[in-house]
Amino acid sequence: MKTIKFFSIVIFGVLLTLGMQSCSTALDSDYEEIDLMRHGLPIKIMGPPDVEIKSSTSMGQQTLTIDGGPDFMIEVSKGEFNSGNRDNLLNEQKGFVTSNRLFHEMILEEADGFIYEFKINEENSNFGFRRVHIQGDHEYIFRNGMSRIFTEEQAMNMFNSVKQ
Repeated sequence: MKTIKFFSIVIFGVLLTLGMQSCSTALDSDYEEIDLMRHGLPIKIMGPPDVEIKSSTSMGQQTLTIDGGPDFMIEVSKGEFNSGNRDNLLNEQKGFVTSNRLFHEMILEEADGFIYEFKINEENSNFGFRRVHIQGDHEYIFRNGMSRIFTEEQAMNMFNSVKQ
């Protein structure tokens, strides 16, 4: 009887862990792979079908804006890699975010990115993310579209959609 209880507890623990992992990385079931190679970036992300992609270049840095409707807008910037390593690049991005007067708190931190909250006022927040990726001689910075306000769930969804 003790053996059955022990195995029941172990199985419950494994299922609980798997369930928690799937919640944190789950993407919208309608998302599909978007290959950005035809726009000059050798990377793929997940996103809603029928996204609109716009490209711009400023000071040698290419930026793609991927607009998938009111719940999804991602900017991907590609520049020459000169930060030294991924940690330096990530810390640089954290500095940009935390120095903003609206910065409230970090919601999630991973080795290659983070989700944060900007407090607009007592009742309203805007959630965003940054994720960094180094490939060859280039660095890629993924972030939420800056012209929209997103919920924590939307920011988490976009954050997970650009995991490389």
